[in-house]
Amino acid sequence: MKFKFSYRPYSGQEFRPTPEVHIDEKVLIVATPWGQRDAAKKVIDRILGHLALCADDHEATTPFQRLSCLSPSANNLRIAALVANESLYREENSREYRLGVELFSMFLSEGDLVWLQIGQPQVLLARKSRRAIPLGGSMDLSFDLSENERLLPSLPHQLLGIETSVNLTINSFRPKDQDQIILLSHSQLPSEIFQGKSHSNNHDNKLTLDEISRKLSENTPQLAFWLGLVELSENLS
Repeated sequence: MKFKFSYRPYSGQEFRPTPEVHIDEKVLIVATPWGQRDAAKKVIDRILGHLALCADDHEATTPFQRLSCLSPSANNLRIAALVANESLYREENSREYRLGVELFSMFLSEGDLVWLQIGQPQVLLARKSRRAIPLGGSMDLSFDLSENERLLPSLPHQLLGIETSVNLTINSFRPKDQDQIILLSHSQLPSEIFQGKSHSNNHDNKLTLDEISRKLSENTPQLAFWLGLVELSENLS
């Protein structure tokens, strides 16, 4: 199984930081900086560094305990995120809160797709001829604090690097050919996103970045958002 990735930011009236993105044959990392932009780049570098260490030495000693309930790939991704969290905390936030990073990372290994998440984006699975279903997500704090119908500007609910420990979500599933994964950083999760099935004229009835972003911008034109689309296939060149 292989994947390709495309993404797009939408500039509304309210501010939302644009993520740093790393992509290679097996790994996707989306790191959204709240504070200095270099923080996201540091997180990506720490994660890639630990994954490379594990690839070179399967018995490498790690600073965090492996969990028996997780696969080796999931453990490597989890520990890489914990290493990045500790590094960011010690370098930037040990004396005062200066910055933090929302994180999504996924890894393809032996037919499984493992993903890890702290904060946004929301993660949804779009499978052929079915409605989109949520796989994971974190409520934007602005949604929780807003009153009446007006939403406050985007506020992160969970961040990497704020404390020495972090509450991360990690999961996996076995993807099917032509599956799509929608990544959405948004102050709310519009109901239009769950319609899932494409109404475009493309022959394979797959969702497109243009179609999804149009629906979202029509629903809440004042809100900035970031949208990513992972397309999984056994026949990608």
